[in-house]
Amino acid sequence: MNRHVRQVLEVATMVAVSALLYVEFFHLNGIVFSNFERIPGVSWVFLPAGFRVLLVLGMGLPGAAGILLGNCWLDRSQFSEESLWMLLATALVSGFSPWCVKWVMEKKQLLSTQLRKFSATHLLKFVLACAWLNAFAHHFVWWAFKKPGASAWGDLWPMFVGDAVGALVVLYVLKLMLPTLFAWAAPFSSKFQSKTKPAGR
Repeated sequence: MNRHVRQVLEVATMVAVSALLYVEFFHLNGIVFSNFERIPGVSWVFLPAGFRVLLVLGMGLPGAAGILLGNCWLDRSQFSEESLWMLLATALVSGFSPWCVKWVMEKKQLLSTQLRKFSATHLLKFVLACAWLNAFAHHFVWWAFKKPGASAWGDLWPMFVGDAVGALVVLYVLKLMLPTLFAWAAPFSSKFQSKTKPAGR
């Protein structure tokens, strides 16, 4: 297969997987934490924020693009001539605000470009910066387009808290699961290495 075609397919796959994960965890959040929802789109616990962090850190731009598409899919029933640009701007903010934070922090050398070198402090700063920018940018868009039922001051704080808490919950659960995942993957890894190991002479 042509190298460029393979690269395009890999990027398309990452975008699709990112969109699917974001949409499914959005639905899961609505089921598990429905009592924490303040208004549609604003919750005191928002698990998809954790996947925003993971997808952008792990996949970069394809992850951000997947989140954008996932938001468009979730809001597809609300698309109309009056709401089109607001919904697109909201999706853009949701997908690319964490990528912008990542880009700035890497440029300022506040964040390593290699996931293995992340410290807990760096990750916490990244999560809080993402939560703040996402909440502020969402409410700026809603204010600019005069979204009905949105309160700039009343909903900004819950969105920030919900994004931060949701991201930390996802990351903490993932940290607890890593030993189990590594143990589960170890037999497959050893089989793969034995198959690819050069034969001795």
